[in-house]
Amino acid sequence: MALGGRRPVGHDHTSSGAVVDHTSSGAVVMDNMLVGIDGSPDSRAALRWAATVARARGLPLHALWSWEYPSDAVVSVGPLELGDPEEVTRAVEAEMRAVVEAELGEAAADVTLQVGRGPAAAALLRAARNGTVMIVVGSRGLGGFKGLLLGSVSRQLCEHAPCPVTVLRRGAVTQLERLNRIVVGIDGSEESLRALRAGQDLATRVGAELIVANVVVPGPTAEYPVMVPELDEAAAREQVEQWCRTLAADRPLPEIEMRAGDARNELLQVVRDRSADLLVVGSRGHGPVGRLLLGSVATWLVGHSDVPVTVVPDRR
Repeated sequence: MALGGRRPVGHDHTSSGAVVDHTSSGAVVMDNMLVGIDGSPDSRAALRWAATVARARGLPLHALWSWEYPSDAVVSVGPLELGDPEEVTRAVEAEMRAVVEAELGEAAADVTLQVGRGPAAAALLRAARNGTVMIVVGSRGLGGFKGLLLGSVSRQLCEHAPCPVTVLRRGAVTQLERLNRIVVGIDGSEESLRALRAGQDLATRVGAELIVANVVVPGPTAEYPVMVPELDEAAAREQVEQWCRTLAADRPLPEIEMRAGDARNELLQVVRDRSADLLVVGSRGHGPVGRLLLGSVATWLVGHSDVPVTVVPDRR
């Protein structure tokens, strides 16, 4: 639903004139970015960030606000009176429109709005089935309509989304005119190589510098109880260069940062040292070089990074 007028939720037109299907399936029919909002500060930051990146990528932006009745609608003193679902949907639509206009100003006219009903994660996953190249959410949020708890939503999306998911932590640096530097954490696992491919593609499309970071974790530790043969830095760097060449033989090698220590802290330090705007990691992985367990690492980074984190899912 373009913000210029009050069209019913259904078949809408983007600013380019393309028809987008907003039926009950929640599917969209063209490449797009999707942002989940609920009126909370985190979701507003996610909306601003998504609008900037969508504009840089030349993609339409879809915003989804999903609501559901409170789970505590029945209490000891008797049932609570629940609003008519159509009335609630109209109220959510009005609040959503106001939020988008307040955050994006004139650019709000280019955003397609969708109001859903039900758990937010499920609604976002349905909407992302066709054409969505990235989902953007805040790490936590609770809007005026109870049900969009982005702490749980962001985690579910990182586990089940068909496309990369970018999560913005409260307090993360989100005010940007463009993406200048992107750091990708890589360890040689299939998941991290997918993250590298996604980071390369995004950097190319938005004109950002790409920095590949590999962290060699001294072992054994609690997370890595079994020692594996360590490669010296020169051999490890050569291996990382080979991964980069394999994925993009026609592109110049990106800058490579080799670090040793705890993968979580070292990746964030690379982001700070290089003044990066975005960190990209796989959802999980444990390759022979760096042994970066991105299941636990990705979860920790989402909660501690000073910049947005894009988690690239395991599609096996």
